[in-house]
Amino acid sequence: MNQSFRMRQEFHFLLKSKAVLGVLLLLFVISGVSVALGLNYVEAERQQITELIQLDTEERTHKRSLAYDYGGAAYDAFHAAWNPPTPLTFAAIGQRDLNPTLMRIRALAIEGQIYETDSVNPELALAGRFDFAFVAAYLLPLVIIFVFYDLLASEREGGRLNLLVVTAERASALWLPRILLRFFGILISILFPLWVGMLMESAAVGSMLSASFAIVVQAVIWTALVLAIATRPTFRSETSAAVSVGAWVVLTLAIPIAGKVYIEGSVTGIKGAEVALVQREAVNDAWDLPKSTTMDAFYASHPEWSDSAPINEEWHWKWYYAFQQVGDELAADLAQEYRAAMLARDQLTARFAFISPAVAIQRQFEALAHTNLDASLAFEDQVREYHEHIRRAYYPVLFREVPFSSERLAQIEIADFSESAGLD
Repeated sequence: MNQSFRMRQEFHFLLKSKAVLGVLLLLFVISGVSVALGLNYVEAERQQITELIQLDTEERTHKRSLAYDYGGAAYDAFHAAWNPPTPLTFAAIGQRDLNPTLMRIRALAIEGQIYETDSVNPELALAGRFDFAFVAAYLLPLVIIFVFYDLLASEREGGRLNLLVVTAERASALWLPRILLRFFGILISILFPLWVGMLMESAAVGSMLSASFAIVVQAVIWTALVLAIATRPTFRSETSAAVSVGAWVVLTLAIPIAGKVYIEGSVTGIKGAEVALVQREAVNDAWDLPKSTTMDAFYASHPEWSDSAPINEEWHWKWYYAFQQVGDELAADLAQEYRAAMLARDQLTARFAFISPAVAIQRQFEALAHTNLDASLAFEDQVREYHEHIRRAYYPVLFREVPFSSERLAQIEIADFSESAGLD
């Protein structure tokens, strides 16, 4: 039998199959909705960033106009920090709805500012935000199951199998056209909305190819699995459906849940709130300590300011900012421990990706979109660097006890976050 004839014949059969066409249309619609929601999320974030930058600049200018000393000016001056969405963020929100992406920081202790809202550890989740990655991980396999589960059983139960086998020269000529047409129908249904979204976001060609390849691999894995079940000669259609859905439950639900329980038991660690608590307790305790204790600890890590004049007053701004920094230093080890725990959990999560296609494709999309844990920690590092830039801009006038003047304050210029963090 001519293969081109078989392809045309199967295409004709596909057009007559309302159930298959209906589920392909449903996949197309759901994919489109997830892309639209993702694009709206990204647009809202970009709008928030724009508004934050504008309001931040206006407020800081106003606060500076009211300042009468350098310490107060630094205390009142907030500085915007933001993690801009990438061209693929719409497809995989990832850690962005778990960890801060917009912050306003000042020259005070940074640990409390970072961990005011505790970050969520990167554990496997049963269900996350409804984005394209969620559709690819959880709903695409169900569509593949529906399309292929009765590939062989339907012909056998309809009494057509023996006739088809006789008329076909070989098995591939019988089933390959049907499999390919339905497989490519599934790919088009899920990929077309993604391509539209990536074009709207001006995603790089390499990113588009990588994202598309990830979807193809996911579809191939599930199609191969479902066909291995559906072509069992002893399976009826309902048996194939039940076994296929059972495989979906195990691979997309049971393994992630078991992984979550295992990770929680294996890596306990501490929480970000505990880091903030230690830092704040250190800052609060400093009020009751001799000023020399605080200053000696500060000068030990900042020897360049150790020749600053002794503090003879009851209050001095340089002492205030010194114990803010010392509080950060006392919490530094806990902050590293917290980060190590998050990375350990993330590494364990990566292992489960080898046995759960749902986990694997979500991690792949988050990596492509830069919305994974590594991206969140990179943003946190940029915030820390920016905070260092801010506080060191004020140290010369504080520790050299420069007389206050509006003109000298105006000379303390602090680059905005994008320039300081090298985001532009």
